[in-house]
Amino acid sequence: MMQGPKRVVSILLSLIVLSAGYLDYWSYSQTFYKAPGTWMDVVAGTAGAPNQYRIGVIDTAYFLAQHLHLALRHTLAMIDVVAGLVAVFTLFLVLRRSTAYREAGLAGQWFGAAAFTVLVQFYVAWLIWYQRPETLPTAAILSLALLLLAVPLRGGAGTAVCGLLLLAVAQAFVRSDVAFALHAGILVVCLTPLGRRFVLPRGLQMGTSLVAVAMVVGIQFWLMRRVFPAASYGDTPVFQLFLNLREPSGWIPFLLFMAPVGWTFAMVVRRRHEAEAAGAGMLTGAVIFLGMWVVVGRIQEVRIFLPFALTLAPLTAEVMITRFLVKPSLS
Repeated sequence: MMQGPKRVVSILLSLIVLSAGYLDYWSYSQTFYKAPGTWMDVVAGTAGAPNQYRIGVIDTAYFLAQHLHLALRHTLAMIDVVAGLVAVFTLFLVLRRSTAYREAGLAGQWFGAAAFTVLVQFYVAWLIWYQRPETLPTAAILSLALLLLAVPLRGGAGTAVCGLLLLAVAQAFVRSDVAFALHAGILVVCLTPLGRRFVLPRGLQMGTSLVAVAMVVGIQFWLMRRVFPAASYGDTPVFQLFLNLREPSGWIPFLLFMAPVGWTFAMVVRRRHEAEAAGAGMLTGAVIFLGMWVVVGRIQEVRIFLPFALTLAPLTAEVMITRFLVKPSLS
């Protein structure tokens, strides 16, 4: 009797993340070889904005390097591997608990799991394109948030609320804009009829996301005005939209990378797939973040969007299941 895809996909996901971690480590090594003091300005508090405000991963890696007697490149790669494993296995769990996957039958589950695995490989391949230490940790935090939004856990509402708030605080020290966009997206979905389908009751979910947004904004303000008031953007323009429009070469990685996300968005908007509340919240947050990225970030640096894209992989797999494995109607 044919078995489900869980075991095979788990092995493949592990190999994908470990392979990416190996390449990731050598990319870090090349960076440190060319500039041995890389990211030490963040540790010292003298880096420019906005990098100076993203201290969560680098300070943690530096702490581990000091106490484990390792180089910073080693601990950064270790954090990436652990975060990558957390992200992909959490997202695979979310996919397996989704309605589309559970109702697809064995063949449909193999198809959905295969699609998810291909998407993970596709997105992770862009990890070292303009490499940054916060990419995979952000993906791990987003995946855990999606789990709390999508899957009822033991401990009830209290566990979900505390978990979402703790993840928002952690993300605020890694990339606060990601946490802000996520909970802004959740709030938008809460204002629609779909908002009744979150794990938490709509009112409680709205309150949790409002508190999360306030905490993220407060932490960012504290970092900017109190902890690192001297950090500045220097000669780097904050507003990047016109620069993005004037550089067609940056559109190539952007269009290649965003193709699966764009297809998923089109299918959901055109009602070819009825997204669950958690997936809709993540997708809405991703759209909000996309707008922020295009305006104040370089679109060719697609690793900026990688955490959201990876976290949307379960939704894309669900859309593919319902789009391509629809049961024919009986006449």
